[in-house]
Amino acid sequence: MANMASRERVRKAINFEEPDRVPIDVGGTKVTGICIDAYCDLIRHLDMDVGLPTVYEQFGMLGRIDEAVRERLHSDVIELENPSEAWGLENRDFRPWKTGVGNDVLMPGNFNPVVDNDGYLYIRDAEGNPLAFMPAQNGLYFERACVTTMSAEIAKMDPKVWQQSIPLYKDEHLRMLEERGRSLHEHTQYSIHGGFLRGMMGSNGIFAGHTIADWLCVLATERDYAFSILQATAERNVENLKLYLQAVGDCIDTILISGTDFGTQGGELFSPGIFRDLYIPNIKRMNDYVHEHSHAKTMYHSCGAVFDLIEHFIEAGIDILNPVQVEAANMDARRLKERFGGRIVFWGGGVDTQKTLPHGTVQDVQDQVHERTEIFAPGGGYVFAAAHDLQYGVPPENILAMVDAALESGTHRAQAPGAAPGCD
Repeated sequence: MANMASRERVRKAINFEEPDRVPIDVGGTKVTGICIDAYCDLIRHLDMDVGLPTVYEQFGMLGRIDEAVRERLHSDVIELENPSEAWGLENRDFRPWKTGVGNDVLMPGNFNPVVDNDGYLYIRDAEGNPLAFMPAQNGLYFERACVTTMSAEIAKMDPKVWQQSIPLYKDEHLRMLEERGRSLHEHTQYSIHGGFLRGMMGSNGIFAGHTIADWLCVLATERDYAFSILQATAERNVENLKLYLQAVGDCIDTILISGTDFGTQGGELFSPGIFRDLYIPNIKRMNDYVHEHSHAKTMYHSCGAVFDLIEHFIEAGIDILNPVQVEAANMDARRLKERFGGRIVFWGGGVDTQKTLPHGTVQDVQDQVHERTEIFAPGGGYVFAAAHDLQYGVPPENILAMVDAALESGTHRAQAPGAAPGCD
């Protein structure tokens, strides 16, 4: 089988065909990225002069992968970044900033956090209200600033008010997306991932003014109201999807619709029945729109134990599940492949990011990558990635061991007799 370009390789995998090797993704999406301080450690270890690294997604403090680093990581995916990712910060006019652990990086020009009396950096809106905060010393990530209890107004926010609060793409940003999407499509061979992810579709963070705990209570006690909020979110997302796909629908292979976690380490956050009744109709509406207006596959990110929701994911038209947290309850890799293989793409799960990757030896990492690849790769429907963004403190040696083992294992599988029937 001739070597494929990255784009063809990923397209085969997400269409349940076996490519020339397992596709690899490191830094190609917001949910398979690498935190900026870990990225700084990596480029120092590689002794690569790539200039000051850029933080392109400021909530997760994710670093933009430079081309030389992407090649070393064997990555087949590149993200079409939003011109604005967090808190209205525009990704332009970048200027130097020092992270909490002392790395010199580039941040957007309108990134101006202020140290308060409590020793935290605060990002505030135009009225001075806190949006996010981080410890000024040794801080790694921003936390959302949100209420801890619901006011009467928040508890019953009008769905239409909530819908209008989700911003639509600006014309200027759509033009920028269209130009960059076309450039990536014409001048690279990477599979292009659309980092859409506009209105939140679930319980993370502030949802219509609710905290996670409050939203779970609303789901259980005020189902009609909860459905109306989810419906308003889906309607606004379809408005944004129309704008987005008109600009870049011909360029992207995958699109990130939701980053909402529906599971914990030990189980689902709420019953599959609630998910079926309240979420599926609204998720399906968004997925149907994407499928009717582009060839892109829809990607949903949910950490935790979600085994009992995956059948509903498939019913709702979700094409790709990330991060495939195998270490969570009921998420055994073989069981996932046997039950859902060929019906939903597994994008992730290649190595445990909680224990093995940060704390294991190089051999531990290699062994787990080989094992996971052998489980998930047969028949296609698998893109190798770690089971979440790569965090600060992961040894660079382990990151390199991960991607090299994925390359070796994925190539070995494809070259085995009968591994990829139908390929030339």
